[in-house]
Amino acid sequence: MKLTPNVQLLLADWRGVYIPQNFCQGFDLSQWQGIPDWAIDCCRKGPEEEDYWDAWTEILDSAVWTAPDGRVFTLHQDGDLWAVCYDTMSAEEREAFGFEEA
Repeated sequence: MKLTPNVQLLLADWRGVYIPQNFCQGFDLSQWQGIPDWAIDCCRKGPEEEDYWDAWTEILDSAVWTAPDGRVFTLHQDGDLWAVCYDTMSAEEREAFGFEEA
């Protein structure tokens, strides 16, 4: 079985304010747990939607994807949008993302 990397680039920062919309329109969100339907609907409408950024924050804070091998990934945005499995990240990966050591 090929393992999924601990850190995966989902969307590059050149997409700018459209990252939330692109994520909600371009990914199979049925594979992500914890995302409220209202937030998906809002982000799909685009950055002109009044609650767009609140919806995106909700998605970033709640989305979880479980890989076939059981590792749990969450979203992380620092310009680029990433899926990260914090629990199995190496010290170098954690340092590169600015996560503090536990």
